Amino acid sequence: MEIHEWMINYTRQTEWIDRRGIFLWIAFYAGGLGGGLYLVSLYFNSLWGMFISWLIIAVIKGAAHLIYLGKPLRFWRIVFRPNSSWLARGIIFVLAFVVFAAVQLALSFWLPGTALEIVFKVLAGMAALAVTVYTGFVLNTVKAVPFWNSTLLPLLFVLCGILGGFGLAVIIGLNGGNVNIAVAEAGSRWLLIINALLIVVYLWTAANRETTGKKSVMEQMRGNLAPVFWVGIVALGIVIPLAIAFSSYFVSEVSSALLVTGVACEVIGGLALRYCVLKAGAYKPLVAIAG
Repeated sequence: MEIHEWMINYTRQTEWIDRRGIFLWIAFYAGGLGGGLYLVSLYFNSLWGMFISWLIIAVIKGAAHLIYLGKPLRFWRIVFRPNSSWLARGIIFVLAFVVFAAVQLALSFWLPGTALEIVFKVLAGMAALAVTVYTGFVLNTVKAVPFWNSTLLPLLFVLCGILGGFGLAVIIGLNGGNVNIAVAEAGSRWLLIINALLIVVYLWTAANRETTGKKSVMEQMRGNLAPVFWVGIVALGIVIPLAIAFSSYFVSEVSSALLVTGVACEVIGGLALRYCVLKAGAYKPLVAIAG
């Protein structure tokens, strides 16, 4: 058998992050952010939050997915093949959310408090959770990429999405939406801590699982992805939002500009996290060469 370099060396995947794959990165994050915002908005019963989450998933995530697929007029075929992949199931989850949430928004506006509204809130909430979590399963099932093959990944993506949802809820509250800003800040504060710990555990387990996983971790901490990891994830995504969140203990009232800055950093951190996860994913060598 002829031995090629990609069969024995660390080979980074490019399909899901380079060139047109950038749109898949955007779609993955928009799904988590939109789904997380919808779940948080259900808790606060914020109609504006639900509407914005619908726009994020239907417009941003939907458009990014269609661009990535390359043949948008044929995407409907994947709907009839739910057993083919988690990507196919994800499209179904997105379509279900778009429909259920649209009906729920109409009912909440014209027929609030009815049993039918509650039914569609439950259906849309279930679909939003599915949209938020499925991207983790999409990556988790790619056995050839050890860095993605972790049961922690779906949980990490869900919590990251809900964290972004709490952040956007703060901005909605600042602009007169039906959101308790203090509760939303507390949710962000706890999720920032939990997410930071979960990221550490995820990277530690990936680095100790096998050589390829360790190389993926080192690529982020010391390699080409180090600026994105340390600045995007650690500094902007964790340290600055945590500092702003805990400043409320020492300052009677945090300024709106500072709160918006914290939310912007959380969003950048969420984008950076998914970028690093996708960019650092590498294929396991097919054959081992004796030293």
